[in-house]
This record gives sequence, structure tokens and C-alpha cells, in this order.
Amino acid sequence: MSSRVVQFFRGISAKAPNRDEQNMISDLLPAKARQAFYRMNLADQRHSLNVLADARALAGAVKTIDMALLQRCCLLHDIGRGPDMDSLKKSYAVLLDKFFHNWALQQGQAASKAPIKDMMYRYYHHAELSCKLLQEMGLDREARIVLRHHSGEKTNLSSDEAAILDLLMQADEMN
Repeated sequence: MSSRVVQFFRGISAKAPNRDEQNMISDLLPAKARQAFYRMNLADQRHSLNVLADARALAGAVKTIDMALLQRCCLLHDIGRGPDMDSLKKSYAVLLDKFFHNWALQQGQAASKAPIKDMMYRYYHHAELSCKLLQEMGLDREARIVLRHHSGEKTNLSSDEAAILDLLMQADEMN
């Protein structure tokens, strides 16, 4: 639970990408993907940048990895949370999941305009939502990897995609 407290304080104190990070994002992402990245709240933008930095460090020993694909996956893995899933809502979702798991699962079964249901739906299904958005942008390889960033399921992934999934999951867990 202490890592969740650290995560919360990182989220509420998150800073927007600096000029160098903005230039890197522009170099790595096509226009629609950049728009999706910047639609995320600042906490998720900063989280994604931290995941990217850690994934790059972890990938240093891997010689044959598609770094551009890895970097796009890191930046875009949480776009399905949308702009409204801020640190406070994410904290509520974590607590509801921990202390009222069955009820929270029931609330998050389907998309809804009701605030609690929407929050829990995005909490439980952001990987699927991210995948759908990436597919709509034509980023199919990224979509296949991002879809699995919590499950780790490697069925129908190439060996390169499976290696990228492993790095993404490790870096995400670190943040």
C-alpha cells in the first residue's frame, strides 16, 4: 500500500512534459496519438513518461528490440483512462477495489455516464479502451501489446512484441 501512497503524491504533483519531452513525444507519436497522449490528465502523462524512461533503461540489454514500438507503447498504454481519471478518482477506484471488490467489479461491468460506474469501468477496462483507440489510429501492433499490459497474455504476439510487452509490464510496475 505504501507504493500506492507514493503513486498518489506523484500524481497530484505531476508536472506537464517539458520542452525536451514534448519534442520527443512529437518525434515518436503520429498526430492522432499525440492528441490522445495530451488528452490524458497530467498524472497519467507523467506516469507514461516515467514508464518510458524505465523501459528504455531495461531495454539496454536487449539488442534486437524495436525501440520505436516500445516507446510508443509506453507513452500510450493508459490513454483509455481518458482525461477525467485523475489521481483522486484513481485512488477511490483502488480503495473500492481493495475493500469492496465484488461490488466494485459489478459497478465496472459496462460503460456508463454514472460517475462511480464510469470510474470503475475505466479502472478495470482501460487496457481494452486504450487498445480500441490505438486500433482506430491504425496502430495495430501497439494495440495488441497495450491490450495485454496487465494480463501478460502473449498468445498471437510475435517474439519482438512479447519482449516489448515484458518490458512495458516491468516498467509499468516500477511506476
